[in-house]
Amino acid sequence: MMMNVLSQIRWAEVFLVIHTVAALTCMLRVLYKQKNIGSTFAWLIILFLFPLFGTISYILIGEPRLGTARAKRTGEMNRFYQVFVDKYLADIYLDVGRKLKERYHGLSQVAASVTGLGATRSNAMKLLSTTDEIMDSMLADIEAAEHSCMLAFYIIDPKGRIETLLEAVIRASERGVDCAILADGVGSSGFFKSGWPKRLRDAGVEVECALPVGIWRTLFTRTDLRNHRKILVIDSKIGYTGSFNLVDPRFFKQDSGVGEWVDVMMRCTGPLVLELSAVFFADLAVEDDENLQGIQQYLTEHQDRIPTLMPEKMRQGDVVAQVIPSAPEQGSHVIYETIISAIHAAKRRITITTPYFVPDEPLLLALTVAAKRGVDVTLIVPAKVDSLMVRYASRAYYPMLLAAGVKIAAFEGGLLHAKTLTIDDDYALFGTVNMDMRSFFLNLEISLAIYDVNTTAEIHALQQSYLTASSYISADTWLQRSKWWALVENTVRLVSPLL
Repeated sequence: MMMNVLSQIRWAEVFLVIHTVAALTCMLRVLYKQKNIGSTFAWLIILFLFPLFGTISYILIGEPRLGTARAKRTGEMNRFYQVFVDKYLADIYLDVGRKLKERYHGLSQVAASVTGLGATRSNAMKLLSTTDEIMDSMLADIEAAEHSCMLAFYIIDPKGRIETLLEAVIRASERGVDCAILADGVGSSGFFKSGWPKRLRDAGVEVECALPVGIWRTLFTRTDLRNHRKILVIDSKIGYTGSFNLVDPRFFKQDSGVGEWVDVMMRCTGPLVLELSAVFFADLAVEDDENLQGIQQYLTEHQDRIPTLMPEKMRQGDVVAQVIPSAPEQGSHVIYETIISAIHAAKRRITITTPYFVPDEPLLLALTVAAKRGVDVTLIVPAKVDSLMVRYASRAYYPMLLAAGVKIAAFEGGLLHAKTLTIDDDYALFGTVNMDMRSFFLNLEISLAIYDVNTTAEIHALQQSYLTASSYISADTWLQRSKWWALVENTVRLVSPLL
């Protein structure tokens, strides 16, 4: 009996030593690897308070690992597109750079220096702000496709009108159009479990899972890094991006208690569609070696179409805009840096719509300082969101924002999912990026930087329409809430850099 007790004690001591060494190793790795101070402190707190849970969590999701094979394929595709940019778009970028307002020239370079994609002129844009507008426009363009139809979406939920859209893609493939669908492995898990992938493949549509997950993959790649982009490109001449997933809000997440999702998309024509195409092909190619070879072969075989797609032959309007793809493997947080720079550049007005608002200290400081120096700063967020942790973490920042003079409006017409930012009268960011650390540092995202008065005015008018269905949060009323809620929110805020 005594021997058994001693044996148990020894095993407990061995376990304690191993556990302590693992936790300390993770802490040292946090200090060495984490570049964001907020993330560093959040991980250290978790490892200190919950060593076992924290150690396992950090091993699984602590660092943005996408795998060495994917990194190699990414490098090959980046080189492939750099040749394309140097050969066909370099002169256009130089020409546009000279025409940008001085305060935005450096802003455009923040992204171009990382992605290689600069601002282009002669684009046209149409803002689509309702589900019916978005679906009608996308369906019409798919039905009219002649050469190619490329879709990349975080969520595909094949219900309602989305079934109609997928049927349109099948018909396009059957009449000889090259069709491909790239859907995120987590966001579109329901789609991949349905019968739709087989139906599409049987019709000749290429269906690819972006960032697939599995127990074995978890050991080598971080499984919560997701492809959050939303892109539709038709014939390399018409492009869509924005906040809209392939979901019908009449059916999607109806039991979440937040109402229907409210989204926006931008229909684009002109040279920037070439950049959207480049992002799509790169995302498809990096999933595996077969894709990489297939995409390179496809683009080589279709080089005869390139002359018809050159910027001087794609003039559609007078909008100057820039495609900004962001991803953890870039090595630089391009969209985060762009947003911070844009806020600091504001002179009169900043208006933001975002479903998830969890800032870090630099973003919080940029917004509060802007308000203090007299800029009219308005933040529009949903009254209810589908993430309890995000809800509490977000609210923890309200007192500081309100005290600085930032206006916070709670949208009550559903889950406002639009991700927009307008600066003064002539600059907008529009796309898939939420105002949280996941979008800034972890997910694959895409944004449009728009250097245009008329388009910025349209986006700002849409933002103003959201305010008519919103109620402003009063600083006095907010501070009079129960101290219990402040305690809960500030506690959750400690791990907000990881949300």
